[in-house]
Amino acid sequence: MDDDNRPVRYDGEYVLTGDGDKDFGEISPETAKEIRRQAGKIRLRIGRQERDKGNYGEKHIERPDRLRQLRDNGYENARDLVQEVASGYTAIYGGDGKLALYKKLDKKGLALFVELVPSPEGDFYDVKTGMITRDTYFANKKPLWRRSQSG
Repeated sequence: MDDDNRPVRYDGEYVLTGDGDKDFGEISPETAKEIRRQAGKIRLRIGRQERDKGNYGEKHIERPDRLRQLRDNGYENARDLVQEVASGYTAIYGGDGKLALYKKLDKKGLALFVELVPSPEGDFYDVKTGMITRDTYFANKKPLWRRSQSG
């Protein structure tokens, strides 16, 4: 949340971090081995928000109701939420070929839903959506990976 005052910048179809990088974080080779998935950087596309299908990325996260929720919780935009979670998630959940990166906060959680995308530049995880959740959102699900207490 420390980049709130920086304008959001883009590189083609990608949203850039507050520092101007295309990669918001990564699933490291060590973590990937544990969850039996491929390692990869985490990126956020501008995306789109349409009626029913094909919604993803910044535009999907920033639809009016969700943007209001983000701002009520101290996030100016989708970039700030994605940066917070992708650079410091505390658990990974899986299902239906997608992964959910989760970051526990005091009385709530933050979640990003990502999907592996093959790319000629190197495969990466594409942020489909993100949201602020109840701290019990994943309570009945077993994580594929959880950050150790020692970090």
